[in-house]
Amino acid sequence: MGLDQYAYRKTPETGEEGDSPAFVWRKHAKLQTFMEHLYTARTGLDASNLNCGELRLDAADIDRLETAAKAGTLPVCAGGGSACSRLNWSPRPIPGRLSLYGHQFQDEQAEAYRAHDLAFCAWARAEMQAGSTVIYSCWW
Repeated sequence: MGLDQYAYRKTPETGEEGDSPAFVWRKHAKLQTFMEHLYTARTGLDASNLNCGELRLDAADIDRLETAAKAGTLPVCAGGGSACSRLNWSPRPIPGRLSLYGHQFQDEQAEAYRAHDLAFCAWARAEMQAGSTVIYSCWW
């Protein structure tokens, strides 16, 4: 049990998903918090609605993610931390979810996944330039 995260593309011709997720993460709490903040800002819905849902990413989202990953400033999973304030977000943390996200080792996971996150950003830009839609999804 825990947080599984995926990124995949939908092709412009059919809108169908690629063969399999292009990127997979496991318990990357800070990435999840980043994506939840995007989701709530974009949809106005509670972050819990992202579970088994889809978040369409745009170039500005990828730029923001890349900047935060490079600088080590992905938002803290607990919500309301200094990273969240710097990014001008108003997170609404969901009680009880922290243990599923790997909250207790989120700094280590963010460091371990940094190269993977940056590779994802490069892949996402290339897919967007080719006309595909890049999707983030998660399941906990």
